Amino acid sequence: MRLNKNKITLLIFFLSLPLGVLAQNSDPYTFPIRPNKSNFLSGTMGELRSSHFHAGIDIKTGGKIGEPVHATKRGYITRIKVSSSGYGNALYMLHPDGNTSVYAHLEEFAPDIQEFVKKEQYKNQKFEIELFPKPYQFAFKSQEVIGLSGNTGGSLGPHLHFEIRDSQQRVLNPLHYGFDEVRDNIPPILQGFAIRPMNINARVFNKYDWADIRINRNGFNYKAIDTVKAIGNIGLELWGHDKLNGSANKNGISIIEMKVNGETHFKQDIDVMSFSLQRHILVHYPYDVKKVKGPRYHKLYIDDGNRLKFYETLNEDGTLKIENGKTYNIEINMYDPYENMSTLELIIQGKEGDKFIKESIDFELDEIDYKIEGDILKVFTNYNCEDESEELNLNLNGEIESLKPNYFLNTTAIYLWDLKKGIPESVLNCDKGMNLQSIHEIIPKESKAISTEKMNIEFSPYSLFDTLYLETAYEIKSTDSLEVFSLGPITSPLKSSIEIELMPSKKHYNQDKSHVYKTDDSGNFSFTGGEWKNEKLIFSTRDLADYTILTDTTPPLVKESKKKYGYIIDDKLSGIKSFEAFLNGEWILMKYEPKDNLIWIDWPIEEITKTGNLIITVKDNAGNETNYNTKL
Repeated sequence: MRLNKNKITLLIFFLSLPLGVLAQNSDPYTFPIRPNKSNFLSGTMGELRSSHFHAGIDIKTGGKIGEPVHATKRGYITRIKVSSSGYGNALYMLHPDGNTSVYAHLEEFAPDIQEFVKKEQYKNQKFEIELFPKPYQFAFKSQEVIGLSGNTGGSLGPHLHFEIRDSQQRVLNPLHYGFDEVRDNIPPILQGFAIRPMNINARVFNKYDWADIRINRNGFNYKAIDTVKAIGNIGLELWGHDKLNGSANKNGISIIEMKVNGETHFKQDIDVMSFSLQRHILVHYPYDVKKVKGPRYHKLYIDDGNRLKFYETLNEDGTLKIENGKTYNIEINMYDPYENMSTLELIIQGKEGDKFIKESIDFELDEIDYKIEGDILKVFTNYNCEDESEELNLNLNGEIESLKPNYFLNTTAIYLWDLKKGIPESVLNCDKGMNLQSIHEIIPKESKAISTEKMNIEFSPYSLFDTLYLETAYEIKSTDSLEVFSLGPITSPLKSSIEIELMPSKKHYNQDKSHVYKTDDSGNFSFTGGEWKNEKLIFSTRDLADYTILTDTTPPLVKESKKKYGYIIDDKLSGIKSFEAFLNGEWILMKYEPKDNLIWIDWPIEEITKTGNLIITVKDNAGNETNYNTKL
């Protein structure tokens, strides 16, 4: 039942009370789906997603849409958003304690909100819309139905995404609000553990390499199989998940505590999050491991450029300084919001690295090659010089710096060079050499312009988390004649966009239909965009990757679907940009579900003739247009 005018006046009175009074008189939060009944979650606070931490919780709805969504607490709607991506159909409700609850991926809003939204969509002649109702225009009591659950926006299956935010719009963990509807007595589960050398003198098992540590499990207690041999500054990384009762979903681990010889050395507690720092997740998890291997580990240390606020450390950054001959007993405790705990134990023994290691490299080496790992240049050579020095000679602006191998993997010599000391123009070992003039140093908080033969690249002071050693390359592929403009290493994340100007060799591009696409080794293409200026193509990106130029002259597909008043729209290359429909010359609202490539008519509230000539115009990102005419 909706609030009457007297109840609204009473609500206004309570909302105007000072926060201290509100705290004493506020009603409790209630669960938004099936209150007072068992519920199950598919997502929890702080899970590591590709470019953000998961905010709030995802509540299962039995694989169906249309589950009633209840107000978690009395309040009024302050914001309504309809989008084909992100949160889809979402409501934001302000409560007397100053917090805001968020309900996302809804199928429908409460009837009076739905009517209000539809009128505004017709008034503004657009499907996607963001509205800010007047205070108390849509006021609800606790547990009143404010909408129906759905699968709209970026949702990958029917559920309710639910958040609680404070007055600063920071996300709070809803599982700390006493919801008995969700049960959990299962401790977090460890899936993997790794150790990383953090500077040029550090080694793990004698090597300057990320090391995967073998683990034994006994219930929810874990132990490293081997004593870890290491030296110098190292960082620990943990991969795991949490489970809740009655659900097979792998949820996030919010609290991780590391103890060294009994003393707390590092702790993370993902309990409050700021949206402005969400992209810093790219330096919370090891981005290089994610790009190469797939899993997202938690770093149990704080990288340069990481401004997240949920860490506590004994030293400045949480790394460990391992000294020769010393033993370090490591205990790592993992907690979920219900205080279930699991533990990992391992021993690290400080030991100087051996130079000769009976292991092989994990890639095929053609005499000489290199990798950039952070600020370290790692050079690999097949060492088989006869009567020659084993030294690697680095050309630093005409000055020669000679390096001895840091260690050997069987017959492969490994040389390490700190790029902060300078970027070599070339390296030479015996008669094998490489040109390194495509490497460029970019410093965070500074503007920097890089010019190459085929690209101009502009970095702003906000583009980087940490110093970047950029690699650039250009080639015309022999297989398909595509021009490929490469920016690397792909294992380094960008904080914000960089501007790129491409100067293609080919002059045959139809500039009206040709744009930049991100590509990969599998031949996949993703529209990026860009604008032509004379013979140059300018675009912005937040990803170091391979880019190419493709021409799309094929208009989008439009055809009738099985859904009444519904139509399939699709575009195979550049993707759908916009759609619009007119019935007998009058604008008509079309809802859109990109996951199904489906649009359908949402009739206005007023009675209209539902017959006549319907014209649907669909445009793709390359500027191609399809006009579909049909009779209703």
